[in-house]
Amino acid sequence: MIEQGMEAQEIAEELRKRTRNCHASFILDTLTFLHAGGRCSSVAALGANVLKLKPCIQVDNSDGSMGVGKKYRGTLDKVLVKYVKDELSRADINTDLLFITHSGIPQEYIDLVKKTVEETMDFKEIHVTKASCTISAHCGPNTLGILFETK
Repeated sequence: MIEQGMEAQEIAEELRKRTRNCHASFILDTLTFLHAGGRCSSVAALGANVLKLKPCIQVDNSDGSMGVGKKYRGTLDKVLVKYVKDELSRADINTDLLFITHSGIPQEYIDLVKKTVEETMDFKEIHVTKASCTISAHCGPNTLGILFETK
């Protein structure tokens, strides 16, 4: 945008408009850290951990709030594949750029997610990034999400 000669205020406005098309979500491996931070009850954390439930946290692109989306069940490798396929099942995805963001997870899971993304859609760029300290502290290790824009 700078190269196109846009002023700072115009760029800021354009970015604000684009936020409604930005989609972010992530899978939690365990609810232990949400419980420790007071964001879920001990009964919910225990039940989810015993049943191997892995919730998808969806970020609301209108106000930045977070809520629980679909709940997956099973091992992390199987859940991550299903999660990626579910998230990329939208018809209006902008395939220019996708981020795989994690809070510290073994490379094999990152490779699995990247492979699943590449098999599902053809993105021009895929970037792997580390989540912020806030996400990492509240969600714990093995949290992984994908972020992309829709048209």
